[in-house]
Amino acid sequence: MKSRNLAASNAAIAATAGAIFSLLPVAAHQLGVIKHLPDPPGSIFDSDKITTSRMAHPFGVPDALLGLASYAVTLGLLLATRDRAHAKPLLRAKLNVDAGAAATNVVRQVVTFRRICSWCMATALCTAVVVSCGRRSARAE
Repeated sequence: MKSRNLAASNAAIAATAGAIFSLLPVAAHQLGVIKHLPDPPGSIFDSDKITTSRMAHPFGVPDALLGLASYAVTLGLLLATRDRAHAKPLLRAKLNVDAGAAATNVVRQVVTFRRICSWCMATALCTAVVVSCGRRSARAE
């Protein structure tokens, strides 16, 4: 793996870890382990309401758990592309799914709730880095 692709891969891996870590408190809240998700000051934030909403439980499953599983797959594909070129098309497809899911989540929060979940926005920002760097690292050499 060329050094530029390796740097992009490392950044994507770090951003995936960031996405996973930002989802852990959300999952804990959705599972009732913690009672409150702290938000920055401002009336635009309402993480508690958003993460406990019906919309945040597709198929009756907390969406943070689905997100954790999804980012675990992304992480596995990022690692696989380091020495398996045949995994690159899978990674590119998965990054498209990740980008679409993050964008949909952000828009849905703004449109439906007129508020945002600060933890979800951290995940979305990490996803933007994952997608950008992951695409660079998955380019054919």
